[in-house]
Amino acid sequence: MSESLPRSGAPHSSDADSGRLLTMGPDLLVRFSALLRTARTHDVSNQAFRRQLHDFMGVLLQVMEEEDEVALAAVADNFYLNGVRLKASATLLTVYHSLIEEFERRSLGGVRILQGVTPAEMERFLQLFMAAEDVTLAERLPEAVAEASIEHILPVPAADLDKDDLTRALEEDRDPAGERGRAKKVFWRAVLGTRRIVVRAAQTGRPDLRQAKRLVQPVVDSIMKNEYSIVGLTALKEHDEYTYAHCVNVSVLSVSMGQALGLPRQALADLGVTALLHDIGKVAVPGDVLRKPAGLTPDEWSFIQRHPLEGVKMMFRMPGLSSLTLDAMRVCLEHHMNFDITGYPEVGHEWAQATMTRIVSLADCFDAMTAHRTYHKRARTPFEGLQYLLGPARVQFDPAVLWSLVRTVGLYPAGSMLLTQSNHVVLAVSPNPADLRRPYCRVLVRPDGIALPEEVEEIWDPMPQSDGVVRVLRPEETTIDAQEQLAA
Repeated sequence: MSESLPRSGAPHSSDADSGRLLTMGPDLLVRFSALLRTARTHDVSNQAFRRQLHDFMGVLLQVMEEEDEVALAAVADNFYLNGVRLKASATLLTVYHSLIEEFERRSLGGVRILQGVTPAEMERFLQLFMAAEDVTLAERLPEAVAEASIEHILPVPAADLDKDDLTRALEEDRDPAGERGRAKKVFWRAVLGTRRIVVRAAQTGRPDLRQAKRLVQPVVDSIMKNEYSIVGLTALKEHDEYTYAHCVNVSVLSVSMGQALGLPRQALADLGVTALLHDIGKVAVPGDVLRKPAGLTPDEWSFIQRHPLEGVKMMFRMPGLSSLTLDAMRVCLEHHMNFDITGYPEVGHEWAQATMTRIVSLADCFDAMTAHRTYHKRARTPFEGLQYLLGPARVQFDPAVLWSLVRTVGLYPAGSMLLTQSNHVVLAVSPNPADLRRPYCRVLVRPDGIALPEEVEEIWDPMPQSDGVVRVLRPEETTIDAQEQLAA
């Protein structure tokens, strides 16, 4: 018999009820994610686990003050708390997608937590939940929970969700052609997978090339289908996993640029892998240097300048010597050399960057210069970054590769805030290869000056032929947070 995840003990008939869940829901997700991370590395008797459990139960009981139960459901790549969709803000993205992956790994559709739940029950449930990472145990999770006499926590398998509830949720969040939804799934799985590759490389001294191939393949598939929403996601910068997302961004941009240059499918796949691993040598750089919020001292800068060589050394530790390994070595070594031989490490003038490196180098530079750095007043916008690369910095890059970047991100890259001829204010969310002047946009302010409410999404798919861009707005000209809008 199918099980429904209810909205709550009583229907939410007021905006105040939904508003309360929208306010408390993100904190609940953050606490739940932190609790799972701690449970993965610490025994339940450990003080760190006890502290995280206490914090989670505190938020959970707060939510339950006005709810008969807490029903957390993962449907169509979205989380619902008692029927209210929790939007993934820029700061919540990592937690959001990490939890969705935890649910998918266990084939879970949701978890119902009933009034009367105790910390001891939650502790027992978490032990079973973590063990269910094993596929064979995941199938038995509901039975195992019942056998453990856990009465107030009910895991709901994805297959048992009420089909009507599932259909309604899909209809509410349907994206035309489903492209943006697919792109988000591919992108965030790549980010989380890259984190595992980097952590593992730091432990073993060598990257997992097979895992990198698995992560890149869906990216290549998406771009080969001319689905450019995934390129738009590279404009997201203000989230906790940007260190790993940078590698994914560079991979996505590189694959798309390679396609614009006419590279065949296998070359695009190899290019995506080398781009994903281009910065792997940074695992040898002290963390406090990488995270330093101010300018670097000469000694610290020397650490940074060594990461290309460290990347090559890590690649040398790979078993065998395939052509992909050699390509990855060269990209690691050359991605800061520049087309005009002005970068590092210093080499003779007879040296020339490989074709793959020329692409990765530009993708790396574009993504890095549009990321926030605390020692700068603000990051360059994507439009400002593109202007700089096509202007003062153009001598550092291959002209053909610069052209491919424009083909990839358009004249108004994702994240650009635009004022149009019709007096709309719109946000570019992904490029439109058919017309670089008219990206796919999200309307933020209508001509009458009224900003669209957060829950209303009006997409130009793409900007109409009858309209056009008057100018690009600077961040200081508006109070709208472009990053939050991109994450919506």
